[in-house]
Amino acid sequence: MTEGGRQHAPFVIRHPSSVVCRLSSVVCFSRGQAMVEFMVGLVVVLVLLAGLIQIGQLTHAHTRTMIAARATAGLLAMASNFPASEVASRISDWDPGDDLRRHTHDDAAMVTSNAVTLPGELFGQAHLERVPDAPANALATLSSSTNAAGDFFLVKGEASEEVTILPVIHRLVYAHSTLEVESDAWLVWTEGIY
Repeated sequence: MTEGGRQHAPFVIRHPSSVVCRLSSVVCFSRGQAMVEFMVGLVVVLVLLAGLIQIGQLTHAHTRTMIAARATAGLLAMASNFPASEVASRISDWDPGDDLRRHTHDDAAMVTSNAVTLPGELFGQAHLERVPDAPANALATLSSSTNAAGDFFLVKGEASEEVTILPVIHRLVYAHSTLEVESDAWLVWTEGIY
């Protein structure tokens, strides 16, 4: 068809359903993508929420064990007879153990370094021998003591509790089903003065 030397393309009427199908496929595709993004985001948020709940449970267990350890140490401190004292080591550092991770249960205290000789060095620098009438108190004997906890009449209370690990944390972070929380508390024996 020509009109005044111009050529026009024939007018084609398209069926409206073909336009709707194309638009609906774009809408359907974007709805599916949004659903996948929502589910990925929801999984991440739920894992973070489970981690917060687990930290809360561990913190609560630590608080309970610390209260129990202090209560035990308080009872021992109030006893009329001094209980048998546990030997406390002078610790200078920690060996991370077989798992090579610090602050885990298999760590071992290193007491072979200057932690044992340090009190003797300090008292050597104090020159207590120059004080003619220095009393023989626990500070003066600390340099040669093998049980400083007994010299200072310290009593120890301890408590532990097992916390169940949430399944999602068990699968993703920690391989064991429980975690033991331990607490120690040291108090001075008061010889039942209260």
